[in-house]
Amino acid sequence: MISDEERRRAVAELREASTGAYRHVDALDVIAGSVGVEVGGKFGHEVENETYAALADLIDRPTTHIDVNEHGRACCANCGCDDWCLADRSRYCPNCGAEVVG
Repeated sequence: MISDEERRRAVAELREASTGAYRHVDALDVIAGSVGVEVGGKFGHEVENETYAALADLIDRPTTHIDVNEHGRACCANCGCDDWCLADRSRYCPNCGAEVVG
C-alpha cells in the first residue's frame, strides 16, 4: 500500500517532469520512475503494466471499516491499528492510510 509520503514524492517528480526537466527521456521511463517502477532489464509491456498499476495505487486510496480487536478496542480492519483516533471516527487510518467508510 502506498503511503502519503510516497504519494507526495511521486506528485513532486511528476510536476517536475511537467516543466520539461526530462526532455530527452522517454515519457514512460519518467512516469515509471516517478511512481517507483524500476525500468532496467524489463520488457516494455512489463514496465507499462507496472506503471499503470502504480498510478492506480496513487489515485485509488484503499478503504477500511472500524473493527473491534481482542482487547475490545476499535481498530482498522485492514491493518489492525488501534490508534485512539479511530475510536473518534477519524476519516483515515493513521497507520495504513485507508479511508474509513463504515
